[in-house]
Amino acid sequence: MATYAIIQCGGKQYRVDPGAQLTVDRLPGERGETIVFDRVLFLRDGETVSIGQPVVDGASVKGTIVEQRRDKKIRIFKYRRRKKSRRTIGHRQPITRVRIDEILA
Repeated sequence: MATYAIIQCGGKQYRVDPGAQLTVDRLPGERGETIVFDRVLFLRDGETVSIGQPVVDGASVKGTIVEQRRDKKIRIFKYRRRKKSRRTIGHRQPITRVRIDEILA
């Protein structure tokens, strides 16, 4: 069976596999730096399953920052009917791409 984990980062939960790439909200660090996620909520290592309450003790996930950039632009359009009021604004979220190197149990 495959090894995977569910981690918490930035208030969101992600399912990660070794070798996979993950897009998360901006994390501090430069390209090529190693980052450790220590909030592991669930861990499956072959046939062994560990469920945290709330986190799995001693488990962590190591990854490498691939790039720091801004996501594609989203448009926000606000409209009030019968008032001749329209407003369009845009937003680009800063994101970090992380490659998952290993899952430590």
